[in-house]
Amino acid sequence: MLFAAINLLAAEGGESAAVNPVFPDSAGELVWGAIFFFLTWILLRYVCLPPLLKAREDRELQVQSDYEAAAAAEAAAEQVRRDYETTISEARLQAARMVEEVRVTVDAERGRQVLAVEQEIAEQRQAAMAELDSARTAALGQIVGDVADLAAAAASKVVQAPVDAAAVRPAVDDVVQRTGGSK
Repeated sequence: MLFAAINLLAAEGGESAAVNPVFPDSAGELVWGAIFFFLTWILLRYVCLPPLLKAREDRELQVQSDYEAAAAAEAAAEQVRRDYETTISEARLQAARMVEEVRVTVDAERGRQVLAVEQEIAEQRQAAMAELDSARTAALGQIVGDVADLAAAAASKVVQAPVDAAAVRPAVDDVVQRTGGSK
């Protein structure tokens, strides 16, 4: 619609003079255009551009300082990790030493306790063996007397005469001595 209105006005004017939109038609317009161009250039160059350059430089400095801070933090973190690993390895070594010391102490204590128990068992065994021997001797003495009486009674029946148990006793003692009291 605008295009149609411009064509209509151009047709009404009747003049065939063509207007050049690139090159102005008067020298005053050229002068004022040059003045405003240079004023705009001076304004941009000396007023607007320095803060932009300063902001760009500040941003580059901030990026560089952030990069350096990150590198320093990374180095510090690596040092902390190494210190941590060193501390952990020292703690493990100390724990292993402590475990070994406790193991040696426990083994020594266990050995002392085992030795004490073995000695106590040996003493109880000796006491039991002595008691067994005395009981065996007492039982053997009683059995020898009973065997002597039984042998005298058997001999009396065989010979059909009374046999004295005291006379048979030395023979029974001799048999018991030769057999060692067994059977």
